[in-house]
Amino acid sequence: MANWVAIYRNIRKQAESSFTPTETPSSDGKLYLTQVYDVVKSLLDKQGYSQYVINDSPNTKDHAYGRPGYYAQNGKRTGPMDTYLKTSKTRPNFKLLMHTKVLSLVRNGSQITGVRVSNTTVNGNGIISLTTKGRVVLAAGVFGTAKILYQSGIGPADMLAITAGNPATANFMPPASQYINLPVGHFVRDSPGVNLVFTHPTVDDYDNWAPVWGNPRPTDANQFVTTQSGVFAYASPRANFWRVYQGPDGISRHIQGTARPGSCCFTPTYPYNTTAQFTITVYIGTGLTSVGRIGIDSSLQGTILTKPWLTDPVEKIVLTNAITDLLSTYKQVPGLQLISPDNTTSIAAHVTNMAAGSNHWTASTRIGNNSTTSVVDPNTKVWNTNNLFIVDAGIYPGAFVANPQGSLMVMAEIAAAKILGLGGGT
Repeated sequence: MANWVAIYRNIRKQAESSFTPTETPSSDGKLYLTQVYDVVKSLLDKQGYSQYVINDSPNTKDHAYGRPGYYAQNGKRTGPMDTYLKTSKTRPNFKLLMHTKVLSLVRNGSQITGVRVSNTTVNGNGIISLTTKGRVVLAAGVFGTAKILYQSGIGPADMLAITAGNPATANFMPPASQYINLPVGHFVRDSPGVNLVFTHPTVDDYDNWAPVWGNPRPTDANQFVTTQSGVFAYASPRANFWRVYQGPDGISRHIQGTARPGSCCFTPTYPYNTTAQFTITVYIGTGLTSVGRIGIDSSLQGTILTKPWLTDPVEKIVLTNAITDLLSTYKQVPGLQLISPDNTTSIAAHVTNMAAGSNHWTASTRIGNNSTTSVVDPNTKVWNTNNLFIVDAGIYPGAFVANPQGSLMVMAEIAAAKILGLGGGT
């Protein structure tokens, strides 16, 4: 895995040429709904934090805060569909099949010979055949790629038994003698997060975002439609911050905080000003040790078999300590009130009761150096196959220090270089 690190810097620059983050996605270059940022800044400054332009100092992730960096162009969100897909479509050997879902891989032992899709009109039988030099790259995500592998006879025995026993997929499966036993769905991670809800008289919670789609504020809606500027050029987060904690196990873990107007998912115990509410979510990122397992149920739906949040008891301690420190100065900020947890709930109890996932799933098909504890090798090739690769969040072996899009784009660029470096393929 060392050679991944060696080529990271050059590849990162290549990815950044396609995605340039900005703190001011509004086409007029102005900041909007800054009140939450200002309040959080006041809170963190009292704890020795420093302000940075986050993406100008990517390795500064201890006692650091700043405004989120958005991928935006001309006031609108951008990403792979607006960049990589557009350039790919100009290539003569590129074909995009819409309304077509991959069901399984057609294979002869370790050799993938085709891809079976839901659209049976494709080639008359729903199978896209590969040439003898052809390769398949799966990128269906942590849950989606795992399901495709199960339905192709690749994964743990209990999951393959489900697909082999289901009439909808039994015919897709290769002979049992060709099953490939890999830990697909094991070792998954998802950053645990806990919400803290506050009020401050300067904050506009933006109606908790509830009417944004159906009944938005007319002035803001018109501004965005007319000039792609204003509140709607942004997503809801207004501040990000980080601090590193060393647990009693000696492992350093990055704590990330994200602040945004509005709140959700709690039951207040006393009245408060709902128009002035905002939320800080505290996550564990890089260094996360808790793992779980995903798979499929009897109806072939993706499911969580073992929840991955705080399965390592040390991480409950770390998260509790982080929230305790964060709240240590909130009473020093004039007008700032803590709504959740309330004054009868301990921080430890709040962590136990409220910890949930961030939907930043990784590691269901993680990269590694052996087929016992990983699904793909350092070139992203699925173990015990000749021409099957995976490039999505599932191969990422750990948790992210921040929101995942940037890390995943860099990872994908490195993976592309690795796959192309192997030669072959037409």
